[in-house]
Amino acid sequence: MRAAALLGGMALLAGCTSLASLEPATPADYAGPTVNVADQAVQVSGQLLHVFEMTHVDGRRLASTSMATVRANQGRGFSVAPVALTNELPLRPARVQLQATTQYAAPLLAVTRPTCRTQGEVDFAPEASKAYRVTGRITAEACEAWIEDLATQRPVTDRVSGRGTK
Repeated sequence: MRAAALLGGMALLAGCTSLASLEPATPADYAGPTVNVADQAVQVSGQLLHVFEMTHVDGRRLASTSMATVRANQGRGFSVAPVALTNELPLRPARVQLQATTQYAAPLLAVTRPTCRTQGEVDFAPEASKAYRVTGRITAEACEAWIEDLATQRPVTDRVSGRGTK
């Protein structure tokens, strides 16, 4: 598990150098209304973040909070500060991929510390005049992500779930 976390962190770093395949959440040919969906990066300690993010919309790969955080924190050693992104989505039903992950300041830290990463697709039907946030929980028992209505803090999608950090 720890070796997989280290390899995953290294793959994340490698993925940061190739941004050519990233697309905006709203297609270039879309001219209608949009809604805001914010990723969330929770600072657990100076070395650890819990990241809840949207990585794909209808098959399009997005710039992610994980990638932005890695780029912004290069050269900081064993400390990390979150960089949370937001996306404007067309006001229409979509299939989105969500991810919940532990993100350490350096991949080496994940070798000896608890980690989790889960991702999956959910249906999302945004409503006009609302704002949304990707949220979740990371505990020893579960690693989960979902989208919630920002004003009510109620889930508006199913959860993606995986193994916790134990």
